[in-house]
Amino acid sequence: MNKKKKINFALLGLGKLGQGFYRIWEQKRADILEETSFDLELKKILVRNEQFKRPSFVDHDLITVDLTEILSDDSISIVVDAIGGIEPTYSIIKKTIEHGKHLVSANRMLLASKMSQLAELANKHKIYIQPEPSLGGGVPIISAIQRDLLANDIHQLIGILSGTSNYILSEMTAREASLKEVLKLPAVQKMGETLSVIDYEGSDAAQKIAILAASSFGVEVNYLHIHAEGIADIDLLDIQSAKELGYEIKLLAILKEHQDSFEIRIHPTFVPRDHPLTLVRQEYTAYFIETDLLGDYMLYGKGVGIEATSSLLLRDIVAIASLSYKTSRRDNYKLDWNGKSILPIEDIHSGYYLRFPCTDKPGVIGEITRILGQHEINIASAHAEVHRQESSDIGYVHILIEEATEKDVKKSIDEIARLPFIRNKIKLFRTLQGVVSKVL
Repeated sequence: MNKKKKINFALLGLGKLGQGFYRIWEQKRADILEETSFDLELKKILVRNEQFKRPSFVDHDLITVDLTEILSDDSISIVVDAIGGIEPTYSIIKKTIEHGKHLVSANRMLLASKMSQLAELANKHKIYIQPEPSLGGGVPIISAIQRDLLANDIHQLIGILSGTSNYILSEMTAREASLKEVLKLPAVQKMGETLSVIDYEGSDAAQKIAILAASSFGVEVNYLHIHAEGIADIDLLDIQSAKELGYEIKLLAILKEHQDSFEIRIHPTFVPRDHPLTLVRQEYTAYFIETDLLGDYMLYGKGVGIEATSSLLLRDIVAIASLSYKTSRRDNYKLDWNGKSILPIEDIHSGYYLRFPCTDKPGVIGEITRILGQHEINIASAHAEVHRQESSDIGYVHILIEEATEKDVKKSIDEIARLPFIRNKIKLFRTLQGVVSKVL
């Protein structure tokens, strides 16, 4: 075995993630030493207040409320952020960087909100930042893009980024149950704090894709400026309609490179049943990537859980240790090297599924398709059905649209919504075609 190299690090935060990471670090420390020659020693654990209930399995001598104990200890070279949130975390992290300590972070809200400031600090103080654990779960997507796909041009990346949301959609599909019914399932209740990141509005996935875009594609974008929709409005009829048409609904993040722009969006999507992403079920996440050399490339792994996140935290501590020992040279972080703008959502091209709730009467389909045709929208299929209700019958017109521009589809919907036979809100889902499209 090679000579042992001691690597001292500090843990920021001792909540559920911090405690879980502590247990796994204890379990894996000897294995990591055997495999890498790095002895990862935890020197300090920062908590917020003295009244913090200290877990019995944690060495209480490591716990401190005084950040200066970490800052003043020159032997501590790495800090692991397991606190969460933006403040006071950013202020704490800023001080650790200013004292020359590398950062491994599972805090996606902080990184998505303060990535440019952190990169500037890192460049100034010559430290490394490892953001991959912040993407949730244990799928090593950043390292795969930066290392394994280095020689490839990536035309498009499609990701299932929220393990919790994917679990819920999987159960809604398998059980043909509503969102409300699935949220009551014991397995969902046991997810505990992960319920707070159910992607009702798409913001969780937006934070993740913003970090990925900056770290791997050279596209710096505020996650609040990314078009994001979540799972809040998905109902049982949506699930059933998708199934009848040969699709399954998945919450997807799509990142696509065009000649002069990048397309970044998050929304529930009708995915063809023969697409590999429909096989990603329960709390698993995945990235489906189209490249010029390898063709289709897919990464898959658990997207929820302390174990999965801790796996990447430990890996990145070792990665920084390896870099520190191998070279003193460090390239500056540049988040916007690509220089391309973000394509507005109204300019994207996609396939669409539309559902029109309407009065059951002759001529409805003809009037709807006439308006779509006026906007030069090609219809792949259309059919109508009637749902019997106690007080009255309601009809639904289901339409699949071949690839069209978003603004043309939205203009058509606005016009159709004013027709007297429309009974309720018109539903729109973008569809994922069977084959990922090339750079335009």
